[in-house]
Amino acid sequence: MYVLYGILGLLICLTHAPEPVISFDKTHHDFGKVLQGNKVSCKYEVTNKGHVPLQIKEIRSSCGCTYTLIGQGLLKPGESTFVEARLDTTGMMGTIHKSLDVISDDPTTPKFQLTFEASVTREIMPSTSVVIFNEIQHNGYAFATIRLESGNEQPIVVTNVSIPGAPYLTCNPQKQGNDVILNVSIDGQLIPKEKNSGVDILVVRTTNRKYPVLQFNIQWDVQMPITASHNRIIWTGAPGKEYQTTVTLKHTNGKSFRVLDAKSSSPLLKVVGLTKGRAAAEHKFDIIFSAGAKAGGYQEILTFKLDDTEQNKLEIAVAAALR
Repeated sequence: MYVLYGILGLLICLTHAPEPVISFDKTHHDFGKVLQGNKVSCKYEVTNKGHVPLQIKEIRSSCGCTYTLIGQGLLKPGESTFVEARLDTTGMMGTIHKSLDVISDDPTTPKFQLTFEASVTREIMPSTSVVIFNEIQHNGYAFATIRLESGNEQPIVVTNVSIPGAPYLTCNPQKQGNDVILNVSIDGQLIPKEKNSGVDILVVRTTNRKYPVLQFNIQWDVQMPITASHNRIIWTGAPGKEYQTTVTLKHTNGKSFRVLDAKSSSPLLKVVGLTKGRAAAEHKFDIIFSAGAKAGGYQEILTFKLDDTEQNKLEIAVAAALR
């Protein structure tokens, strides 16, 4: 009987053997706003709330931009130390979320995760790097804005703006608190008739030492008066079969025009039913891809010569995948 009680007591003691217990004063830290390129750090106090020593075995970082320091790796019961996380914001932008995994011999929580975040800003934060003007009319205007937001609560000062080689584009800076609004406009009347699209560079100079020069791409294309019902034709299927698509060329203002010529980049591609030299506000014809085409991929262009004063050429891309 005494032996039985002794065994039971031993089992009870083994079941309730003292254990280390890891505990932190906080599990998350928010750095708030941090300027890009700055380095920040925070500390998490770690305490052993168990009755036997706690061994911190390892600390794993979620990325190479952080590293950690430990006051000491072995904590006696009731003893505390710290884990330090450091963040280098070089090259970062926006809201950043990172984490650390603390590995210890706490049997209940062998891996404890600590997290931190930061809102990384720049001294000057443009709302976009590209402005796109689609289908500008030759007799029309279009407008767009770019906001230069201050990330350090200091006013942004723009000293000069220029768009070299683009007299049809203008930019007027406008102060708005610490920010600057760049009002960009395009005048279709000043775009050369022979140009249908382009990319220009807006150069903005400021008094900021880190960002003395900012550059923005301005992409634009002109709405052509004569349009095709199919700007691109794609055929897929087996070789040995003729492929056909009906296309209509139409003047957006209902004005009559002539198609003077039609040239194909391949003898396999033909235009059928087009009356060259006939004046009309609409021209309908068929584009045919020959049944003699062999298996493979084709990328061809149909070029139409027009007599319109605003548009003397129109192209239709044709692709075929025969297998």
